[in-house]
Amino acid sequence: MRMRWVIFLVVAVVVVTALPAAAIPSLDGEFTVDGEWPLPGRIEPGANGPWVSELQAALNQAGFRAGDPDGRFGRATLAAVYAFQKVHDLNRDGVFRREDWQRLTQPLSVPGDAPEDTRVEVDLGRQVLYLIEEGDVSLVLPVSSANGDTYTHSSGSTVRAVTPEGSYSFYKNVDGWRISYLGGLYRPFYFSGGYAIHGSGSVPPYPASHGCIRVEMWDMDYLAEELELGMPVYVYGARNDRSAIVPTPPSTPAQVAASRQASALPPN
Repeated sequence: MRMRWVIFLVVAVVVVTALPAAAIPSLDGEFTVDGEWPLPGRIEPGANGPWVSELQAALNQAGFRAGDPDGRFGRATLAAVYAFQKVHDLNRDGVFRREDWQRLTQPLSVPGDAPEDTRVEVDLGRQVLYLIEEGDVSLVLPVSSANGDTYTHSSGSTVRAVTPEGSYSFYKNVDGWRISYLGGLYRPFYFSGGYAIHGSGSVPPYPASHGCIRVEMWDMDYLAEELELGMPVYVYGARNDRSAIVPTPPSTPAQVAASRQASALPPN
């Protein structure tokens, strides 16, 4: 009898671990396979299995680049979770919790109005990059900008690491590696002097660069195909609010007409 129980338990474990990813639910909290199975309390880096596949697919659909939904919580998934946590002002620990599923179903909001429908915005306070296309956020990437430390410039002078804030446009790019005295820049797109958005092998969830805006290498491969020279870039959030950097878009003819009509109405 004891041996039969052991065999039963082994078979049960095999059946559970072999459940296909298709058995995982949409994000309504539960699914049923011989009973109700609740969402896991947390999914951490290094985890494997169908729940990770479900998380990866949901992150991708929501605009965070988690890579192929292969069921392995690796660096790409971690970077996507970091971006998700930054956007929602959560603790940046890389752990996805049960209550986060509901946040993940919320559509990404455009940071605000701007004169251009297609642009890049970098929020240094949140440490994220928004790619906005035709007025909608198409993706959000985690970044790492200047850490504020001092370093020795190529001229020999001591300077402080600062990421410039302002209204810019991309004016030059390198389709490959550029090696500077501070290190390598992968497929950089320059927006101000020697400052660029570029791929890096080190993109922690906090400011760590000499001034450039780092993104993950695979994210830069994607961005390099989406960005264009002349595309607007707004950088803000460390020393300046967005409202101080991004100009107010001009009013449409309909808005101007409505405003004139309202101003012509007699007082109550």
